[in-house]
Amino acid sequence: MNPWLRRAAPFITLGAVLVAWLLATRVFGAPAMLLPDPWVTLQGFVAAMRSGELPGDALATVSAAAIGYAIGTTVAFLLAASMALSRGTERALMVPVMAFQSIPKVALAPLIYLWLGFGAPSTVALVSLACIYPVFVNSFTGFRAVDPNLVDLYRVSGAGPLRIFWSVRLPSALPQLFVGLEVSVVFALLAAVVMELVAGDRGLGVRIQSASATLDMATVFGAVAMLAAIGITASALLRALRRKLVFWQGDPGVVEATA
Repeated sequence: MNPWLRRAAPFITLGAVLVAWLLATRVFGAPAMLLPDPWVTLQGFVAAMRSGELPGDALATVSAAAIGYAIGTTVAFLLAASMALSRGTERALMVPVMAFQSIPKVALAPLIYLWLGFGAPSTVALVSLACIYPVFVNSFTGFRAVDPNLVDLYRVSGAGPLRIFWSVRLPSALPQLFVGLEVSVVFALLAAVVMELVAGDRGLGVRIQSASATLDMATVFGAVAMLAAIGITASALLRALRRKLVFWQGDPGVVEATA
């Protein structure tokens, strides 16, 4: 593909969506309570940004999601590493981990609310649970995909388990680990908004819920656009970090989830 066309492709797609939106509202007469006019939506978004309401809600959502993301991904990485390095640990924990994954995390939201109540702690808890499996399964796959001949070479050379882990197993697992991290970004935002809808005191989920109750669709669309921007930014940062740390793979391209 032409380099200029590749760079312009996202903007072309965005422009096509905007044109379709304009046609739906101004030509085909879509009801404003279902699909607001793009200009009205932009005005509402700008007003919410200037008042500080939307940035405050976005900060609350991002803060809770980031804390939960950090906790969940760290637990997942440690769990994957311990199970990949010890067959006994794998046999003891694999069935409970798979059983826990089979439970939809959204179904745990009411239970978490009863345990932790309103506010950020509940959001952090649900985000942490939602982020565990994507990082776990990708990290575990990466650790197990290491070349056994290379591990044997390090052992023959006198390297201990810790040296083998940092020099062989971790570099081998990094590409898969970043796949899990990028997938978990989506799960983190999803879980944060769900928990805010159930038991939030502030955040973009609360903003969407309150605006929907008054049929303020412009605010709803603005909050959704903010969520999309947060997700795109977080994924871009992870891709940049991946290019720095997994430099031997080049451009990661399109992420394929193994979850």
